[in-house]
Amino acid sequence: MTMLGIIDEQTQSYIIFFLAIIGILVYGVSVFFMIVSFFWSHVYLHRKPDCSLLSDSNMPGVSIIKPLMGVDPLLEINLESHFLMDYPKFELLFCVQDEQDEAITLVNKLCEKYPKVDVRLFIGGRDGIINPMVHNMAPAYDNAKYDLVWISTSRIKSNTDIILDMICKLQKPNVAVCHQMPFYLDQKGFAATVEKIYFGGAMARYYLGFNAVNLCCCTGMSYMFKKPLLDELNGLNWYGRYLAEDYFLTKALHDKGYRLVVSAFPAQQNVVVSSVCGYKDRMVRWLRLRLNMMPLVSGVVEPLSECIALGLYGAWCAHYFLNMNFYIFFGAHIGTWILYDYFQLRAVNNGPVMFSKIEFLLAWIVRELLAIWIFIEAILSPRTVKWGRHTYRVTLGGHTEVLKNKSKVNLS
Repeated sequence: MTMLGIIDEQTQSYIIFFLAIIGILVYGVSVFFMIVSFFWSHVYLHRKPDCSLLSDSNMPGVSIIKPLMGVDPLLEINLESHFLMDYPKFELLFCVQDEQDEAITLVNKLCEKYPKVDVRLFIGGRDGIINPMVHNMAPAYDNAKYDLVWISTSRIKSNTDIILDMICKLQKPNVAVCHQMPFYLDQKGFAATVEKIYFGGAMARYYLGFNAVNLCCCTGMSYMFKKPLLDELNGLNWYGRYLAEDYFLTKALHDKGYRLVVSAFPAQQNVVVSSVCGYKDRMVRWLRLRLNMMPLVSGVVEPLSECIALGLYGAWCAHYFLNMNFYIFFGAHIGTWILYDYFQLRAVNNGPVMFSKIEFLLAWIVRELLAIWIFIEAILSPRTVKWGRHTYRVTLGGHTEVLKNKSKVNLS
């Protein structure tokens, strides 16, 4: 006997009506943010920065922290792009965990090639910090000599427009953080296409819209912030007790009344994509973190905002209220979202993509179906997250402890 089978008909009708109302609200809010994101991506992204608040006499310095671990095929290109930025006042702070790291040789090579660039190398982290990336970056953060700090992970490729854009946006006194929306540079292979569609489609559907209305939505892949403001809230090292330090420190700044603004230039992740399975595993890790930080949002709202789940829910609501054909509504929903993601992706990419429309469609379908699998896998073991050389147990509120596990898993 079902749950509704033991409830009288009138109560059943009230429950169904309530679920239908919730469905309409969820669908409407999702479409609203998608429209805002679409508009934002076309009128805001890839615009040259307005540096009217800057002058040669008040150019702020920037400390750029680059956490490194090993060498991948595109690391040299990514690091060199930071050496080549045409900005008069910045330092590059490279961080490695031990003296045997191959990245040290590459850093020294670039220092010899660009001797005028201010570079420091920090070897070893700071004891007592659970988050491995914060542990790695802590010495650089403590020794940064400028008030603006840019955390830029190893897979990020940069240029002059990006650093100028973030600096200019931070000149406003109420802005504490300028962050880049994650995106992918063109790489060959089906897995790279799936990644690019996720960041330029599924993620961009809401990321830009949330930031347009000043909601706290920020990733730690590439972001610049005012160090004195963060130091008033315990500093970067304190947030190393969480695996998702970027969420907690930006939330703390946002809760204090400061704004988080998104850069006009999406983050240029420049990395060789290995497999669709690697993408899936990374998405599972990220979702497990969000499930412990924001259980209601990530456990209920987030899955309902995905294309397939929202389409099914919306089709049922349309049939309930308007007696519309369920299958026609669902088909129209899927078709509209495919077109939306394609043109959204082109806007984020600032032009045509390197793959064909057929490749886009196939990768889009795989990405949407994977979203279901990712959610199921994440909720089956929501407390366990593998990162680097360790496995962590994360509990509600984001509190983290290290488990004794030496399995090596690459996390970006």
